[in-house]
Amino acid sequence: MLCTYPAAAQDVSPYAKGAVELGWSYFNKGDMDTALKRFNQALILDPDFAPAYFGIAYVYSVQNKLDHAIQNYRKSIEKDPTFSHSYSNLGLALLYSGKPKEAFPNLKKALDIDSKNGDAHVNIALYYFAAGDYSSSWRHIHLAQKYMANVNPNFLSDLKEKLPEPPRDGGD
Repeated sequence: MLCTYPAAAQDVSPYAKGAVELGWSYFNKGDMDTALKRFNQALILDPDFAPAYFGIAYVYSVQNKLDHAIQNYRKSIEKDPTFSHSYSNLGLALLYSGKPKEAFPNLKKALDIDSKNGDAHVNIALYYFAAGDYSSSWRHIHLAQKYMANVNPNFLSDLKEKLPEPPRDGGD
């Protein structure tokens, strides 16, 4: 779930901010090694810059290096406990690491911070799917779609196999 920090949260060193922006640019081009170098450069410039830890964690998530991702999402949260996506992505990394009991509170915290975080709704839908609670999974998929999040079509197919899509509740 790719996202970057909002501009207001980046009111720090313009050099660290620039390095993170370059990191995302390289990430979007598929150059993970250079992206990591830029995110790490941002930490050299400002060791407290949460968006750099988030970027590092995101690259590690994509590379399926989940222990490193978890460590850096936690560091991102330590430096900025207000960014919903850090909790959401940490929850997903914990879920994929076989730690659902640790995952759930982070996914819930992401939604407590920002109930309109569509990516967090996708991630909590994945949690509920893994737990066999397909109705809750559908509820969060519908919320994710409402908030314009991308939902993997393969996941939707898997969910439909377990439980046909229920009608949408207009009250969400």
